[in-house]
Amino acid sequence: MLTELIAYGILIGIYFLPFIIAIIRSIKNSMSVFFLNLFLGWTVIGYFVLLFYASLTDAKSGESVGSFITKKKKKKRK
Repeated sequence: MLTELIAYGILIGIYFLPFIIAIIRSIKNSMSVFFLNLFLGWTVIGYFVLLFYASLTDAKSGESVGSFITKKKKKKRK
């Protein structure tokens, strides 16, 4: 019973890792990272996009997740 609770806690922590990183880095859009992680984190692409967004954006910038993704796509096309 206790080991199952610990395992579920670890899995939930891994699932919300982008949000935890956003909170630690004090990103302005941390609540949007939380809700996007809650609803799109189950997709592999959504999870990794949020993980990269939380870890690569400047903590002081107010850049949204959508503009971050489009900026990264434009850099790849050049």
